[in-house]
Amino acid sequence: MSLQVANSKNMSFKITPKFSAKQIRQMLQERLKNVDDAIFLALKRAGEEFVAHARANGNYKDQTGNLRSSIGYIILLNGRQLTENFEGKNSEGVEFARRTADNLKKNHPRGYVLIGVAGMSYAAAVESKGYDVITSSAQQTAASLTAAMKRIELKQKTI
Repeated sequence: MSLQVANSKNMSFKITPKFSAKQIRQMLQERLKNVDDAIFLALKRAGEEFVAHARANGNYKDQTGNLRSSIGYIILLNGRQLTENFEGKNSEGVEFARRTADNLKKNHPRGYVLIGVAGMSYAAAVESKGYDVITSSAQQTAASLTAAMKRIELKQKTI
């Protein structure tokens, strides 16, 4: 591959790159993979923080353990599940969390998606009584994730 450049005095210079189109494609694919990895890790960290914060800071009395156990998350990429965290102590709560997240999956067929849930059907009723089940955790997670995405974007601009 070469490029012919002419200046105003009819002199021409030949420029021959020391790289191929294949090498450019490989470099771009590597950068894209690095960005994908960074996004996935940011989502995973945010999901873990969501679960930990919600379970530790819920200001309600969880008599059966189901509500706290129903707090979890999944990460999707183009509708395909990449990972999850449903590790509650009560299997009934965990099952409701998985079912709730599965029902939400179909609404998100494109891009990266982090879905955080409190899977018990009465979670919203508990929140409506003024208790915090996942609201503050969701807000904290959204802010943390926004900051992480800005850092990833800034890093890509400096490369």
